[in-house]
Amino acid sequence: MADSSTLSILDTPPVSLDLGRGSWVRVRPLDEILATLDADGKLEGVPFMPEMVPFCSRTLRVHRRAERTCVEGAGVRRMDRAVFLEGARCNGLDHAGCQRQCMFFWKEAWLLPAGQDRGPSDADSTFNSEKSHLPTVKGERYFCQSTELAGATHEHTARNLSCYLHDLMTGETRLCRVALTVWLGIVNRVWRLVSSREYFVRPAGMQKRTPSVELNLKPGELVEVKSLAEITKTLDADGRNRGMYFDPEMGLHCGKRYRVLAPIHRMISEETGKMIALSNTVLLEGLTCEGIGVCNCPRAHYPFWRECWLKRIDESPKPA
Repeated sequence: MADSSTLSILDTPPVSLDLGRGSWVRVRPLDEILATLDADGKLEGVPFMPEMVPFCSRTLRVHRRAERTCVEGAGVRRMDRAVFLEGARCNGLDHAGCQRQCMFFWKEAWLLPAGQDRGPSDADSTFNSEKSHLPTVKGERYFCQSTELAGATHEHTARNLSCYLHDLMTGETRLCRVALTVWLGIVNRVWRLVSSREYFVRPAGMQKRTPSVELNLKPGELVEVKSLAEITKTLDADGRNRGMYFDPEMGLHCGKRYRVLAPIHRMISEETGKMIALSNTVLLEGLTCEGIGVCNCPRAHYPFWRECWLKRIDESPKPA
């Protein structure tokens, strides 16, 4: 972190590179990034995490701008001068093995622009001894970008459709996504007139004690997401199974098949900063949240899938 003998980027105006989706950037060397951090290891409220160090000095492509993000317990909020980079997810190794696999927020002051013709660099990352000074715990809470997100963002007031139109004009989304959002809005209005409730909402069940199913799924196994009617039977009146919500967007995957990415046994709670133990829960390959219905949030986190919402597909050869 910066000290009185170092010319810190903290003393300069905020950096804005105006990066867009698909732009190539070079992550600054670790010593330059450390010079931007305050005494808490943050820049504009966003911590630089030890798990980000291997990406220093590498060339990566921008996934999306991080102008807005979902924050657990606070809804959709805004962030300034930050992007997500393709393939840059947290492995949790410095945070007691957290398995959420969150995408990192990269402040633009930590990046340098690179030409479109430059591909990813194979240069080895330098692990500096300063990495050990990047905090991972504050008091009794884990300390990471996720747990500090509410304080690093500010109120977001734009309406859902205006967010999509803005992203369409800036190349952050496609016309088919805007059309889907408009269609869902129309369906919700019609459904509300007919049944006094909305269509694209979190489903709710009638279970007092929600079930747990142990499939012992392994990475690479093929599964099919059960029908919404089957999944609803596993939920309580708040739409939870053993405390975990089944979100509306997850319902769009019912009946589809995916490979298991990994089981998830532990994760840090974004609201409390505490480690949570999980069982019979997996992540699915290539299936990330697309922000449908939540202002096109670009965070692309992995939804958590209870094994009782899935069924294993038998791929063993059938006899001739």
